[in-house]
Amino acid sequence: MKIVLIEPTASEGNVYSKSSMPLLGPVYLGTILKKRGHEVEIYNEDIHKPDYSKLDADLIGISVLTSTAKRGYEIAKQFPKEKVIIGGVHASLLPDEALPFCRQVVVGEADDVIVDVVEGRRKEPIVYGTPVQNLDTLPNPDFTLVKGFWPSFLTMPISTSRGCPFDCSFCSVTKIFGRKYRFRSAENIIEEMKSRHTRSFFFVDDNFTADPERTRLLLELLLKNKINHWNCQVRCDAAKDKGLLRLMADAGCRAVCIGFESINPMTLQAYQKRQTLDEIVSAIRSFHRRKIKIHGMFILGGEDDGKSAIWETLKFTIKHKIDTIQMAILTPFPGTKVYESLDAQKRIFTKDWSLYDGQHVVFNPKLLSARDLQMNALQAYTKFYSLRRAFASLIQLHFRNAMFRFIGHFTIKEWVKHNCNMTWLVQPNPRCGQAKKA
Repeated sequence: MKIVLIEPTASEGNVYSKSSMPLLGPVYLGTILKKRGHEVEIYNEDIHKPDYSKLDADLIGISVLTSTAKRGYEIAKQFPKEKVIIGGVHASLLPDEALPFCRQVVVGEADDVIVDVVEGRRKEPIVYGTPVQNLDTLPNPDFTLVKGFWPSFLTMPISTSRGCPFDCSFCSVTKIFGRKYRFRSAENIIEEMKSRHTRSFFFVDDNFTADPERTRLLLELLLKNKINHWNCQVRCDAAKDKGLLRLMADAGCRAVCIGFESINPMTLQAYQKRQTLDEIVSAIRSFHRRKIKIHGMFILGGEDDGKSAIWETLKFTIKHKIDTIQMAILTPFPGTKVYESLDAQKRIFTKDWSLYDGQHVVFNPKLLSARDLQMNALQAYTKFYSLRRAFASLIQLHFRNAMFRFIGHFTIKEWVKHNCNMTWLVQPNPRCGQAKKA
């Protein structure tokens, strides 16, 4: 059977659409199906968009995030409903919404059910996947299936765990992968990494250091095998373990992505982050002492955040020399506590899912207008990624920071170009001469 798996692009250009790194979910599923004997092709629209009118396949699988759901449904309409299966985070949270566009919706982890779905042994309209308990049983993802992806020249994504015991109010991870951590063995991870013809890796786990002892074992094997160029996602508490932090640096950690989310203690509490401002500051200092770069992720627009919170966040990032940042706007993703609360209060003013990308305001904030949140967040973001700061990094020979700041600057300019009228907001953007009301 010929199977085509599709990862749609977001409907509009946005700050976070520049990565050419495919999601691992479709690649895992494609690999499983290939090993079963099926002919598989994977298209990530941000990497290579096919001509759907000429696409010949027995079955189309579409994996959708919330921001790509609208585009995913548009793609599905181009094929007979009977040939289409839809899965991914958004479809898992809203299966009844996705079902009219396809034969079946797969909810949750599909690894253990995808073969039965494809081969017709699971015929129910909504198929519920089962969490994979032993992640070592999964095959190494075959990235040659992804059209236009050249892994030897890029940073390779590696997943070493699933699940998260935390339950942040804005996050839907636990709805998909559960609150129990499941880990691959260190030996299994190293085996995959050694098979890749690349020198740079990104551990996509939501919390790479969730189990310190397991992490230590993996880091020791990275050292032994001279794999020494990688990045990861961690929480602030990773910096509290000085021995682990030292080992991370010795084993080749170049940068960490940390979800700081806020510098407002009340907002941190509302987000259920289980971290303090002092812990955030301490983590920044600890990672920097070990020459590990920091990509700080913040969420603007919480219930206790006014206009000043946005600018205080910017000042904080500059004062503490955070290398690169992500200033996302609070987005009520379906399935999260934030969504349930705002929806119940009728404060969500659009459910155009293409706007649910962390860059568009889609609800009425408590302490400022939607337009004020949008404009001030954009202005603060622009100041961080200014050309002046990019050139300053270049002069200081901080080449990585300079590169990302140049990329950030021009990406934001592109976003403004795509979104100049801001028609989804109640009020127009006065900077655009032809702006009009939503």
